[in-house]
Amino acid sequence: MNRKLLRIFLITLLLITLLTGCSRRDEKQDPYRIAVITMMQGGEFWGALKNGASNARTETGSVLEFLAPINESDYDAQIASVEEAIEQHFDAIVLSPSHTTYLEDAVERARSKGIKVVLADTRLEKSTGDFFITSDYHQVGIEMANHAFSLFAEGESIKALVIGSLPNSTSMNSVVSGLVSAFNTQEGAEIAYATYSFTDEAIAKKITENTLGSDKSVNVVFALEENTAHGVVQALPEGRDIKFIAFGTTQFEVQLLEEGIIDALVVINSFNLGYRSVKAAIDLLKNTKPVEKMVDYALVTKESMFSEQHQRLLFQTLL
Repeated sequence: MNRKLLRIFLITLLLITLLTGCSRRDEKQDPYRIAVITMMQGGEFWGALKNGASNARTETGSVLEFLAPINESDYDAQIASVEEAIEQHFDAIVLSPSHTTYLEDAVERARSKGIKVVLADTRLEKSTGDFFITSDYHQVGIEMANHAFSLFAEGESIKALVIGSLPNSTSMNSVVSGLVSAFNTQEGAEIAYATYSFTDEAIAKKITENTLGSDKSVNVVFALEENTAHGVVQALPEGRDIKFIAFGTTQFEVQLLEEGIIDALVVINSFNLGYRSVKAAIDLLKNTKPVEKMVDYALVTKESMFSEQHQRLLFQTLL
């Protein structure tokens, strides 16, 4: 074989090797393996998020694994879920971090291994991962407060109890900051008590009993999470006009809304959150920039709950 033919042979062999390598890499990435790590296993909010993620899986052929602690306040278990995803060499992680700082090291370890990380609903203090998708929780807080104000006569004093879920969640902190900013501009309105239930129904019930029992002037309660709302409603005293605004879409809450016990429900489209988070992870893996857009939400009342838009949010099965 002369030198020219040898050179052609070697170039051809190199091209075949490169093309075969590319093919194998594509084959390895298809289907993409994505770990979806929520704050807790149960709950309507996280259930709808997982349904949305599953819908994206069906469309894209990706493989999902759902990981989560039993309780939102079990930060160590959520960190362990991220570590498990790293050890199993997932291509991407969709994570809703339950603490603003505790998950940072684990997230950076994942990214250092080439794993794409999409933060869904709540972010970390120093990092947004490779992509961050959420709702406008500060505006949600403002709208909750303004709706509460509309339920009182002009000049009437408003004294509020606010019960959040976790004190170290950026989304929860944003809702609270929105409430505070609105109350600061409303004459005669104050947030007298603000605390957290750690998503424990019994704790929320006890807080409500103690607060309403000791201060008869409290006339509005904000429950910023569905388990918290379930606890609050058990402690509302009969014969006392207390306005009640809550987060969530549980069947019990929807029933309470229809009965007029809950005055308004804040509904975040967590189905859409899960769907778009998985799609964003796949876009990142394909070196495509994900669409940056806030997740939609609504403040649903008894009067508006049967509209098509609000029915789709209350019973999240469609985008």
